[in-house]
Amino acid sequence: MTLRIVIVAVAALARIAGQACAGDAFAWERLADLPDARGVAGAFAGVCGGEDGGRLVVAGGANFPDRPPWDGGAKVWHATAWMLAEPGGRWEVATPLPAPLGYGVSATFGGRIWCVGGCDGTRHIASTVALGWDAAARRITVEPDALPPLPKPVAYAAGVVVGSRLYVAGGLEMPDATVALGTLWSIDLALAVAQRGDRATAQPQWQQHPPCPGRPRILPVLGTHAGRVILVSGAEIVPTAPEARPATMAGVTRVTRRFLRDAYAFDPETQIWTVLASPPVPLVAAAGPAIPVGGGRLAFLPSDDGVLFQRGTELADRHPGFPRAMHLYDTSADTWAAGGEIPAAVAGTPVATPVTTPAVSWRGRTVIPSGETKPGVRTPTVLTATLSR
Repeated sequence: MTLRIVIVAVAALARIAGQACAGDAFAWERLADLPDARGVAGAFAGVCGGEDGGRLVVAGGANFPDRPPWDGGAKVWHATAWMLAEPGGRWEVATPLPAPLGYGVSATFGGRIWCVGGCDGTRHIASTVALGWDAAARRITVEPDALPPLPKPVAYAAGVVVGSRLYVAGGLEMPDATVALGTLWSIDLALAVAQRGDRATAQPQWQQHPPCPGRPRILPVLGTHAGRVILVSGAEIVPTAPEARPATMAGVTRVTRRFLRDAYAFDPETQIWTVLASPPVPLVAAAGPAIPVGGGRLAFLPSDDGVLFQRGTELADRHPGFPRAMHLYDTSADTWAAGGEIPAAVAGTPVATPVTTPAVSWRGRTVIPSGETKPGVRTPTVLTATLSR
């Protein structure tokens, strides 16, 4: 009995030590800044090609190019795309998207970037654009309508690839929607790649899965472990009370966000959702998917925790930025732990926490390109995190 107690105690201490050290597990670096000095949020990003490590591509997104929103600045969507051939290189202008677009789902698979859904400021879309690499012409290719349309238009959703299937969760169907989506859809990207090479191959179709058991949400964070889809947090869309609306807005429904602090796992084999331990704070709009760090643990990058949400534009230039804290989820123990922080400076240069941007696996590192650092404020900084232990 004594020996068993010692073994259990040692195992527990090892787990705690591993969690404590995990925050130091990332080495942070910077790649070249995006050519747009303002940066963008909601861009599509991923890796094209793959025979030589592939090329990092960032396309689309939105920013406030003239002045910030609290000064009446207009939000502008972009079609511009940039390509980075090597981690130490400089960004090159790539083939643009067919139209300005952002806030969709990015997925890298089969040497292509699948840009699913999104919006352009006036509408949400259900279509997919695939970005590929033409080795002979040495250029990025753009293929509109690369997948069948989603069951519904959607923006502000989250995505993750499990095996060869892309899963898309949550989001908003229309710009003026007063309730989010609680949907989970998936499609076989391997079949899409095969179908492109052989038109006789059956075209993949979107599969609708049981909806998430929690509240409908936008901007959740997804991860994957052992074939399961891990869905964490997000924000519920909630109509504001009539008395909270300005008199000039009579007859117009306005909405706000309720930040969610919950987590679930979906098993594709059984089609069953399982409730998981709740994260310590809401994890909304964090760069995703979550990063596997070994031992069945997932690292969730910093997010908007909602503490300052209602005062976002009110604070204007005084907004301190989003929290730097990362969070670790242990899939075997169903527990959360502190996961360190994004440093205040990288290579001697101050950096801010970016949200509303993808996290891209590229050449042994996780790239966090551009993103939103305060309400209405973007950054051209491109951060990388490398698992060092």
